[in-house]
Amino acid sequence: MKILAAPVVFVTLLLLASVMTSAAGAGDGSPMLTSLAGNTLSAVTWVPRSAATSGGGALSRFMLQAYLRPDGSALIRVWDTARNAYTKPAERYWTLSDGRLCLDLPPPGPGRICADVHSWGPRIAGFGTSPYVMLDGDLKRGNALVGAR
Repeated sequence: MKILAAPVVFVTLLLLASVMTSAAGAGDGSPMLTSLAGNTLSAVTWVPRSAATSGGGALSRFMLQAYLRPDGSALIRVWDTARNAYTKPAERYWTLSDGRLCLDLPPPGPGRICADVHSWGPRIAGFGTSPYVMLDGDLKRGNALVGAR
């Protein structure tokens, strides 16, 4: 009887470990949301060039900084090449759903952008297809825009 009980206990522990691992993986979006909220995203994005935009090539590049608040609001500024400086920080919104990060960028930015992102350590990168966008950046804990002009 003792010989039969050991394999049953072993199989039961394996099944329990499998269930616990599956449950932890089910909330994959939540840890990323937690890792983005309360951080400043500094990134470069590439979007299709509008007909009104000067220059060559098919893509326009926008640099941005966004303090992502836990409530879905954000303080965002975009690099203004005409002034060679960041814009004044503007109140906007951000969302993250199933790994898809969306940001509402103020002018002269392209407006709303969405990208399927991956984050590892302080790095974050991704792309979206409707409309096309590429994002590459990093995350810094806290609000790095405090005191920004």
